[in-house]
Amino acid sequence: MKPKVIILLVILAVAIAGIMTTYAGAEKSATFEEADDNPKETFHITGFLMKDMPMEYNPQIDPNYFSFFIKDKAGNIRKVVSLEPKQQDFERAETVNMYGKSDGDVFRASKVMPKCPSKYKDEQNNKTAQSSY
Repeated sequence: MKPKVIILLVILAVAIAGIMTTYAGAEKSATFEEADDNPKETFHITGFLMKDMPMEYNPQIDPNYFSFFIKDKAGNIRKVVSLEPKQQDFERAETVNMYGKSDGDVFRASKVMPKCPSKYKDEQNNKTAQSSY
């Protein structure tokens, strides 16, 4: 093989290894306490959106700053800061999946994926309500 091809393959292998190490410990859902114990590691946390607590998003000031509060599966409530824009209908989310790192009293999310209730669930509830009349 030519040296250029070998160097390209080594660079590609290092890049893939770097990506895999970043998300290696993030397959199972963790808690904020586990993330606090290892602040340099990336964790996957699933939690419930605290709709009664404030959400901060002002696209006129900073479209890439969004904060909200999540309750993890252990019952811990934490402020989450995402540097992604707020997703449409985020307020309707039941649960939120996040990848990120703990930073003191704040969880810094690099990826936020809200799990909204299904429109089919709403439609089924409407049909059930109508059929009971």
